[in-house]
Amino acid sequence: MTIHSSAGRPAGAAFGIVPSSPGEAPTARCGASREVGPGCVVAGDPAGRRIILVHAASSESRAWTRLLRAVPAGQEWVAVPRPDPAPINGASRLRGDPGVPAAALRPLLALRRSRKPLLIGCGSGVSVALRAVLDFPELVGGLLLIDPMAGEAVRPGVFRRIAARILPPVARDSAAELQAMGPMLDAVRLPVTLVQGKDGPDGVPGASFLEQRLTGCRNLTVVTVPGQQVLPAKHESAIRGALAALVASVERGGA
Repeated sequence: MTIHSSAGRPAGAAFGIVPSSPGEAPTARCGASREVGPGCVVAGDPAGRRIILVHAASSESRAWTRLLRAVPAGQEWVAVPRPDPAPINGASRLRGDPGVPAAALRPLLALRRSRKPLLIGCGSGVSVALRAVLDFPELVGGLLLIDPMAGEAVRPGVFRRIAARILPPVARDSAAELQAMGPMLDAVRLPVTLVQGKDGPDGVPGASFLEQRLTGCRNLTVVTVPGQQVLPAKHESAIRGALAALVASVERGGA
């Protein structure tokens, strides 16, 4: 697999993520980390279990770079911004159908030595990761969901209501996406870990909403960190620990 810019993409390529040839591993060296497209970074063992991190946008890729500098042995990490279609005629990008970017992730869901990839969703990448599991349940081994509402503006009281009117849709539609998928989430059967801030704002559907809906998963683990939001630089050890425990759980299940 190769991730590259959508510019000059071949026919059928989905938002810049395409297989270079069936079964081909990424070209990044084992232990190396490199950006292979806008916001897309590959690091680790090209033959290892693939861990796919879907974050909100290319501008956030630097926040995750530090984690990709130390990929555990036997794993390959791929960090990719949420692959939404480009805006049309300069319009704001709308969040409304996670199925579109989830389908774009399909070429990345590669089996390695009979080991299924794991998906990490962060912020507005959470709904995409969940939709990918619903659409391709046989291709994913486990889910790590970080800050389901990280893209939501956090403001108290009246300021939040005013912000909801003036902020662009990209900043506030993550909740609508999760709620729309709510009735389907009991179909998720694999292990799921939620990582969330201990002091998240009240009234915002996020991790608590997912806890209530993910009733069919094999096991659900909730990890809380200090503060309102999970930050890659500040909470690196918590994220690494949650992922290591999830990988162990998936391996115990034989996936």
